[in-house]
Amino acid sequence: MSQYAVYIRTKEGDIERTKNVICGFPHISQAPYGSLAPYIHEEPLEGFPENIVLWARSIGPTVGIAPLDACANFRDQNSAT
Repeated sequence: MSQYAVYIRTKEGDIERTKNVICGFPHISQAPYGSLAPYIHEEPLEGFPENIVLWARSIGPTVGIAPLDACANFRDQNSAT
């Protein structure tokens, strides 16, 4: 199973990486966004260990997940399928 860092985006747009890690979403590198629902809104990250985050909402305050493993470049993994 894949592991994900948990991120929070505030109403001001600030992004915070929490200390929480979640596990799940097996076979993530082969899965379409639909299988990650509600985390479908991709945004690049800068200044954090991960390079992308998948948000539950496209705008406003929300929670997101970022892959911790070799699937960290999620967009490139899925463009090959």
